Amino acid sequence: MSTILVILAFIAFVLAAIGWTYRKTDLLAIGLALWSLSVEIDHLSSLTLATVLVLLAFLAFVGAAVGWRYRKINLIAVGLALWTLSVALPALHIG
Repeated sequence: MSTILVILAFIAFVLAAIGWTYRKTDLLAIGLALWSLSVEIDHLSSLTLATVLVLLAFLAFVGAAVGWRYRKINLIAVGLALWTLSVALPALHIG
């Protein structure tokens, strides 16, 4: 299942790179959402702080993909920050 999600993310990234658009949908955010979900799909049985952060990143990417905005906050940047923090947690000995 995670391989299919990565392939779909790749397709979304390629379509975004060539400039293809569909209404207000952000293909970059779709690719990031699929990729983050593919990373965490095997870890959903054990909820850790890192897993929760990646799930929050996934939600931020989905929000960005459908065009949701909150003031001047960039949801893609929020998702990437959460995902980066989830990766850094083991190095920081947190979670």
